[in-house]
Amino acid sequence: MAFDIVWVAFDGRIIAISSIDEAWNFLAVWPGGLHTEMAHLAGIVLTRAEAGTISTAEARQAFLDFCIDAEILARFD
Repeated sequence: MAFDIVWVAFDGRIIAISSIDEAWNFLAVWPGGLHTEMAHLAGIVLTRAEAGTISTAEARQAFLDFCIDAEILARFD
């Protein structure tokens, strides 16, 4: 499921996350994986979006919240 791009600054590069699959892939390489509370909560929301119990927009917002909390949201000036 596609959503508006979330730009992430990670491991010295800028990454565009534009789908639930890409968000899952990012969480898979996140240090600590889904074992960190922030990543675990994001994973729960992604699972709910895949099951159709919440919207893709809600999943994007939850992933964006994870990025903000983890201080990895890319900033463009």
